[in-house]
Amino acid sequence: MFFFFSKVLFFLIQPINWTLALSLLSWFAKRPKRKKQYLVASIICLLFFTNAMLLNVVAHWWEVETLTADQITTPFEVAILLGGHSDLEVLPNHDRYNLGTSGNRISHTLELYLQGKVKKILLTGGSGDLRQKRPSESVEATAFLQRMGVKLEDILIEPKARNTRENAVFTANLLSQDSLSGQYLLITSAFHLPRARACFDKVGIQYVPYATDHWSKKCNGI
Repeated sequence: MFFFFSKVLFFLIQPINWTLALSLLSWFAKRPKRKKQYLVASIICLLFFTNAMLLNVVAHWWEVETLTADQITTPFEVAILLGGHSDLEVLPNHDRYNLGTSGNRISHTLELYLQGKVKKILLTGGSGDLRQKRPSESVEATAFLQRMGVKLEDILIEPKARNTRENAVFTANLLSQDSLSGQYLLITSAFHLPRARACFDKVGIQYVPYATDHWSKKCNGI
């Protein structure tokens, strides 16, 4: 039920849906004054949420500064890679692994592994589809990482998590079962990191955060 409501909430908070809803209200409103108010509100909403400069300011405020690759001098035992880095619906997909908008999550993890900065990679993430008809992302990513040179014995798979909360809970169980010790590196997108940290802190996993694919950019001295 939590998974279902999280999907509904994600849909409701999308700015484009607010704009669409206001536009529809303007279309169906019977009073001219109310119709105009809804239309103006929809235009303001559209202009506000498509402002690149504003988005950059918000991203700088929201995204957290973390450790960078050049600062890692002692290898981490496990890199915990959160799912959401691929798009398994893109075609063709029988001969390749298609990355999504957060593809830097897995590409940066691979880079850290090949540089010897992490010893093992823990893939956590199943299918985010409400119908559960898509394949598990972690299973699909395992084959990709092997093709890129990662040893199978260096890959840990948690294939069932459907959201960040389950990422944390299921990862904690897996680490406990495998009795893995040492330092853990938590890898996810910079905009997603605050939520990821809250979930992983709650289950008691000790980790060092590592942010990828930042939305914030250098602009006008920011």
